Amino acid sequence: MQIFITSVSAAGNDDIAIGTEIRDGEQVQREKFLISAEVYASLGLQKGECDRDTYELLESEARICAAYKPGLYILGYGYCSMRAMTSKLVAKGFDKTDAATAVERLSAKGLLVEENNARREAERCAAKLWGEIRIVSHLRFKGYSDEAVEDAMFALEDSGVDFEASCVKLIESKCHGKPLPSDRNEMQKLVASVMRYGYSSGEVKHALSHIANRKASIYD
Repeated sequence: MQIFITSVSAAGNDDIAIGTEIRDGEQVQREKFLISAEVYASLGLQKGECDRDTYELLESEARICAAYKPGLYILGYGYCSMRAMTSKLVAKGFDKTDAATAVERLSAKGLLVEENNARREAERCAAKLWGEIRIVSHLRFKGYSDEAVEDAMFALEDSGVDFEASCVKLIESKCHGKPLPSDRNEMQKLVASVMRYGYSSGEVKHALSHIANRKASIYD
């Protein structure tokens, strides 16, 4: 059995089409692999006979190239972690290893910067008055690494996000300008509602105390 590279041609969008033939006696199997121009240049491919390892590498690179393109498309729809991107590509039918390699290449080219994406997602959550607990949980659910989550939370702190103030603002928005509920059941419902935004019971009680003290000082 002999393997040959029979053609090399531009395929648009910086891709290169590599034509191959596997000859086994009178039987000839032809394949065409689409790989990136960057990979083509790094492999130093030439027309003529090649070995099995080179052929298998072409197969692999063609699969990675095929996964890379929808990865670019997905990025156009918003922030994404590397793990989430890999899962989306696998859901589209790509092999997990090929998908992960394609995502790594997107990251290496600066097209998918997980830390930046985690920061933007955290900022979006903070703008909705979410507490730290819910933001961290949300980022982890989205597939961001522990390092990216920690970086995002530090970035919020550095940018001046005040979760105590956010908790106060959230409570006031839920009261719609009215005084804090005096009924015990209504107060419990309010506390539970605010805690679902990612605030601890201590944070909520502190915010309630702040609001109550501020209201009282108005009438002093």
